[in-house]
Order: sequence, then C-alpha cells, then structure tokens
Amino acid sequence: MKNLSTRYFGKAWLAATFLFLYMPLVFMVVFSFNSTRQDAEFTGFSLRWYEALTRDTKIVDGFWLSVQVATASGVASAVLATFAAFVLVRYRRFSGRTLFSGMVNAPLVMPEVVIGLSLLLLMVGIQNAFGWPQRGMLTIVLGHTLLGMAYGMVVVQSRLLEMDRAIEEAAMDLGAKPYQVFFLITMPNIMQAIFAAYLLAFTLSFDDVV
Repeated sequence: MKNLSTRYFGKAWLAATFLFLYMPLVFMVVFSFNSTRQDAEFTGFSLRWYEALTRDTKIVDGFWLSVQVATASGVASAVLATFAAFVLVRYRRFSGRTLFSGMVNAPLVMPEVVIGLSLLLLMVGIQNAFGWPQRGMLTIVLGHTLLGMAYGMVVVQSRLLEMDRAIEEAAMDLGAKPYQVFFLITMPNIMQAIFAAYLLAFTLSFDDVV
C-alpha cells in the first residue's frame, strides 16, 4: 500500500512539474491567435499577428539566416564530434589525450558569454594579423560549431562505448583496411547517434537567433 501511494505521489509530482513548466507556453501559443491585443481575455480566433510577422522583413531575414547558420554549424559539429569521439574512445593512450579531452569538453562547463567573447577576441586578432576572416556568417558558424561539437561528442561517444568492437575486429581479420572498417562498419552503427548530435547542435545554434 505504501509503495502504491508513493508511486502515485511520484506521478502526480511529475505531472505538476510538467504543468508548471509548459502551461505558460500553451497559453502563449493559444493567445497568439487572439484577434485583439488583450492578453487576459480571448476575444476571437485570428491569424492577423502571423500575417504581420510574415510582412516583417527583418524578422523573416533573421529567421532564414538563423536556419542557414544552424544547418551549417549542425553539419560541422556532427562531423567534428564524430571524429573527436572516435579518437577518445578508440585511442585511449596517446600524448596529449588529457589536454585534448579537456579542450573538447570545455564548452560544456563554460558560460556561452565567455566562449563568445574569447572567440571574438581571437577572430579580431586573426583578422588584424592576416586580414581574414571577416566578421560575419563564417565566424558565427565557427562559434556555434565549437559549442555544438562538445554536446554532440557526448552523444556519439556514448554510442561508441556501447558498440561491440568484435564486429570491427572481425572485419579487419577478413582483410578490411582501417578506413574501410570505419566507413563501412563503424559509421552505419553510430549513424543514429551522429544524426542526434546534428539535431542537438542545430537546436543549440537555432536557439541563438541571429
């Protein structure tokens, strides 16, 4: 009886928590279709605010730029995260492994403001020294890639740790080259994790609307 009451209490607490977190979002979505500016009373259904949104060129241009940046940084983050995770999982002993692991995981614990300011100072220094790259979309993608790669690497790394290495060893015993094993055996087995890393990096980048 005690276990039953504890279980129901846990479910009720979980439901109350989700209600507290998402109820404001539900109200915001519902009242976005309100026909008037009043936010305390729903007077009628209307799409006038969405029509006004589509006519705002600054918001539309910013939206599509955010999509482009998120797509580019998501792809770059997924690729770099895959190779970084593969190195850390498959090569456990090499010079500088601790430093490499710390540098890759640093964005997970550092505030985004610190990362952004550091990258800005770095890009300004490089631009002053070499005249390239100019501050713009490229530098934004580089910054978002640095952050997304760290999160994506955690996803891919966990999948690589769960993967049965006997499959790779069997392929090498049959004469497959290391690059063939990676692209024909390892990649298909971790493709879902790579796609998840891409989605995570895309979401993190898109959340920082340009």
